Amino acid sequence: MESLLSLDQQTMFIVNALLLVVFAVAFSFAALGQKDRRYWAFLVASNLVFAIAFVIFSGQINGTPEALLLPNCLLVIGLGLRWRAIRTFFGHSSSSAWFLALSLAMALALSFSRVVGNGLVFGLTNAIIAAQIIAIMAVLALERERLPSRWGLVFAYGAVAASSLLRVVQGLLLDRGMDSLLPADIYLDLNLIAAAIHISASGAFSLSLAYERSVAGLRETALRDPLTGLYNRWSIQALPEICRRHGARQTAALVLLDIDHFKTVNDSYGHAAGDEAIKRCAELIRRTFRDDAFIARIGGEEFIVLLPGKDVQYAYRLAERLRKAIDAEPLIFQGHSIGLTASFGISHGAADSHSFPHLLERADMCLYRAKAAGRNRVEVDGRASAPNLIPQPIRSTTENPSRASA
Repeated sequence: MESLLSLDQQTMFIVNALLLVVFAVAFSFAALGQKDRRYWAFLVASNLVFAIAFVIFSGQINGTPEALLLPNCLLVIGLGLRWRAIRTFFGHSSSSAWFLALSLAMALALSFSRVVGNGLVFGLTNAIIAAQIIAIMAVLALERERLPSRWGLVFAYGAVAASSLLRVVQGLLLDRGMDSLLPADIYLDLNLIAAAIHISASGAFSLSLAYERSVAGLRETALRDPLTGLYNRWSIQALPEICRRHGARQTAALVLLDIDHFKTVNDSYGHAAGDEAIKRCAELIRRTFRDDAFIARIGGEEFIVLLPGKDVQYAYRLAERLRKAIDAEPLIFQGHSIGLTASFGISHGAADSHSFPHLLERADMCLYRAKAAGRNRVEVDGRASAPNLIPQPIRSTTENPSRASA
């Protein structure tokens, strides 16, 4: 077939090569100041490899199989580097062995083109390229990190995947007797247009992907308490959304806890001791509730634990375990043994955006009751199906002078 609208294919190869170099420079600047530069290094390397391949292709249109061996192998290597870049970005391990093996397969296929025919080899070499591209698309599509730009990359790779699959059909079905492995026809025009779309789109979305993660990291930092690493009070706005992700009609158990006599600890031993008490309690909370809870520090010595989909008995059991853990061992600070306890309030119910404030209010009332009843205890909202609470002995402050009273 004749070339599409007399498109200058040699010029298109050169233009695409220049675009690749421009984005390689952009990726190099984007890597400055980054702790982990491997993602950018793989992208830069792949773009330069592609650019070299395109320059060679520009002089080998309708060329011999021997002349096309190197640029085709470079395409396989470049796609392998792209695959490693994506895998590295999302924190997955990757290896160079498989795409080096594919390069060898590509070289062998091209070497036998005069024996088995150009059409078959043309179809197989493009099938190798299409398979690599689809593998990259699969990594992007299956990744769980919520970065919208990855779908832009899926589109960018999809454009060249479609073009490569069309060339597979061309070689295996439409033009088995082709004279060259790089024929100057309409399919090459379409491939060059798809390549230009891919280079521009993948370059832009690769940059925006990193930007989105950076913004998400800043947002995450803003929602974190610097002392404990837990979420802070501003993150409470996200709690109804967390429950919604677990189910549209999801209920949740909510635990509020407050370190008893915290002001006395600060006044008696200094704010550094208070900070250590907060950090110790935060670590015990993490250890007790593990991964099935949303934990935040919402006040000086007050914490919240949201348990989506859990009943009040589950929340009570873990709260009681945490209460005993805090009470069991005093905090040792600068030679002082500081006894710590905490009081707990538990509520249970719907946790949608409309009901959540009421759920929080009920837990707060339970916490107030625990404080009024002598502290170092767990109180459960009367509206919930509460377990039978066993009265908890409260150690007298006269028994341990280091345990402050208030």
